[in-house]
Amino acid sequence: MKKGLLILLCSLFVSLTLSCGGGKNVKKETVEKNPNKGQATGYATIFDNDTALARDRATDDAKSKLVRKVLGETISGRSIMKDFELVANIVEAKSYGLVKNIELIKKWQEGNEYYVTIEGLVEPSVIEDAIEDALNRYGRPKFMVLINEKFDNKTNMPGFTETELIIQEIMGNSGFQFVDAAMIQQLMKKERSKMSKAASGSVSEDVQDLLLDDAGAEVLIIGTAETKSQGAKTLSSYGAGNMKSKSAIIRIKAIDIYTGNILASISRQAPGLHIESETASKKAIEAALRQIIGGNDYDTGKFKAGPFMKTIVDKFVKAANKREIKLFITGLDRAELKNFKDQVKNRIRGVSEVLEKGREGRAARLEVLFAGKTNDFEDELSAKANQLGYEIDIKSSRPNKLTLTAKFIKK
Repeated sequence: MKKGLLILLCSLFVSLTLSCGGGKNVKKETVEKNPNKGQATGYATIFDNDTALARDRATDDAKSKLVRKVLGETISGRSIMKDFELVANIVEAKSYGLVKNIELIKKWQEGNEYYVTIEGLVEPSVIEDAIEDALNRYGRPKFMVLINEKFDNKTNMPGFTETELIIQEIMGNSGFQFVDAAMIQQLMKKERSKMSKAASGSVSEDVQDLLLDDAGAEVLIIGTAETKSQGAKTLSSYGAGNMKSKSAIIRIKAIDIYTGNILASISRQAPGLHIESETASKKAIEAALRQIIGGNDYDTGKFKAGPFMKTIVDKFVKAANKREIKLFITGLDRAELKNFKDQVKNRIRGVSEVLEKGREGRAARLEVLFAGKTNDFEDELSAKANQLGYEIDIKSSRPNKLTLTAKFIKK
């Protein structure tokens, strides 16, 4: 028995030794066949002989191309591909560490271009985490809800309506954040004029300041909810004459407070049934809102976004990754302004485009498309101004607007 056990242990030891001895070859073969691993070459233009910056930009470009390549080849058709443009924007705009085990294969320079070839691993789970992170940063902004509500001709003003509460409950369960109802009620009392403008969809500068700075809201949901009685005779014929049937129609839209642009608008109608009239109205509103916003999936138990929420998330994320920042700049002649635009576009991380919207003398209006918020761009611009060759003085800063003077530094 002992001898047999000894033989078995020896056999196992030999097997393990052989496995370990060939482990490197097995691992290498697995990695080589791993569809999530690949190579990509990126490039960037060299400015002011700054090869270090060009190398970083070329590496980022290579990472972006590798992620696109691996995603396209390995998980096409999966739900994650619905967020492919989001993934692309994330990779191009931010460093999320989507590529793992990076190896530098080759780097070289051709004229004013710097090239980098890398090899790396892109796991779908890492991409999913990146999407979740991006949604938390950009796609799940803080909401303020202002709904005019009418229950059987009884009007409830914005601030604490049943519709607002139901919206916050449904969206809150999936991680979306809201301005506290108590703060909204306080603002409705102290800032009635501005809040009335907000409820009507007018996001003027004073309203923008109030909502963004004081309340911390980034997206405003406004609209109307109305319930009416229906089907009393039909209910009676079915022996349910004591039940109350209500129909709710909801019309809402979402506004990006940074820009005042409408992100989404929708209208839905649904019925509700209960022995109490008010509860039937609430059920009708909830049914309509679940068509609009979404709710928990019966099969997975996870939140499944409705058309309204999908549109908000998609548009807000795109806006956040290419946010329009208006620059009013003075102090530069035509040649200096052109150089300034080129420098900002190519050397400020997160900038995808700089457009000229008008110029008169040494004053000009520019539009910068930036992946982030205005204060992020302001900080980056101020920190790199001397490297860009300019003295910068920020005169005023608003959520999507900067006023500044610039002076070209002669070398």
